[in-house]
This record gives sequence, C-alpha cells and structure tokens, in this order.
Amino acid sequence: MSKGLEKRSKWWTRPVGHVVWFCITLVCATLRKRIIVRGESQDIVGKKQCVIALWHNRTFTPCYVYRYNMPNAVPMSMLTSASKDGALLSTVAEDFGMTTVRGSSHRRGVAGFRDMLRALATGCCMCITPDGPKGPRYSVRAGVVRLASVSGLPILPLCIDIPNCWRISKAWDGFVIPKPFSRITVLVKEPIYVPADMDDDTQAEYVEKLKEALACGRPDFDFNEH
Repeated sequence: MSKGLEKRSKWWTRPVGHVVWFCITLVCATLRKRIIVRGESQDIVGKKQCVIALWHNRTFTPCYVYRYNMPNAVPMSMLTSASKDGALLSTVAEDFGMTTVRGSSHRRGVAGFRDMLRALATGCCMCITPDGPKGPRYSVRAGVVRLASVSGLPILPLCIDIPNCWRISKAWDGFVIPKPFSRITVLVKEPIYVPADMDDDTQAEYVEKLKEALACGRPDFDFNEH
C-alpha cells in the first residue's frame, strides 16, 4: 500500500482506545450538560442527515452527548485521520456506536472523501473537525464545505463551551478536557446550506461563513449573546 493510502495502527491501538472510551464515559457521565439547538437545527439534529462541524480540541464530549443525550438519533459516522492517533480515535468512536472514515488532507484525502460519500449513502450523518488533524487551530479547510455541496446536506456548526477544564498546552490544538462534575454548554447553530454549483469564490465564502459560525466554539466567547 502506498504511503498516500496508508491507514496506520499499532497492536496497542484498540486496547488503549477502549481505555480512553471508558475514561471519557466516566467523566462525561458526571457533567452537567446544557444543550441549546437554534432555529431550523431543531428539526435536523438527531432526526435527519447532516454534516456536523466542530473544532478539533472540543472532541472529548460530543460522542457521549450524541450517544446518551440524543436517544434514537440518526446513526453517526466520524472522519478520523489515517495516522496511529486516528486509529485510536476510531476505536473510541466505535465504542460509542459510531462508524468511522479514515482520511485527511495529509493522508488518503481523495479516498477519504469518497469513503465519506459512501457512508452518507447508507443514511448516516458525518462529523468532521475542519481544523484537524494537524491544524492550524481554528482554521476551516474546504473539505467539509465540498462535502456539503456534493451531498446536498446542511452543515450544522457545533460549539461546545467548557469553562472549567484542563488544557493540553503541548498539543497543537490545545485540547480541552472538562473537569468532572463541571458544566458544559453544547450549542448547535443554524444550518448552513452550500449550493451544488459552487465555484472557488463561493467555496471561499462558505468556508468563511462556517469559520464565523464556529467562532463561539473558541475560548472566552459569551454563548448567551450569540
């Protein structure tokens, strides 16, 4: 297999992934969750197919919330990188009952995009971190916009406020881990519909629109005002 199509993993990937899932489940079970769904998204999230977009450093809690706080929701698939870390995250997502697609702009980009379209064809939703897997932090790559354009599905911007947390400062994304028994706010903003006949200028416009919508997923943002 060529390096460009490689999906990396190690013998310890799945055992460690199960341990990570268990730790996430323990922490998330103690959290006080405030879930806000804005406008038209109330008729979509958990009920209809869509593309979920959130920042990479906010991925600790959403799998748990989707699995346990949104019963009978539409099945979810998640894009993870083709690296060893991506293999670990795939195990975590699968333990939460989700499927995964392996790929990124760095590895298996075209193959990963095709795999996402195949996953959507089965009737599931797709969850993507537009600044992952290597950043820059809080940047939006065009892949999520192209996926919405080709599939015809809306993008739901997902913003998560975690005021009482630990931050992994050495990680490129400043990964956020909520402290047990703390409060989090999950905000699903209005859907973004991307036109099918999209040129480069239109693509750039929607990339910027998604970046602006996700701005409240960054630290020090007042959720009550947006």
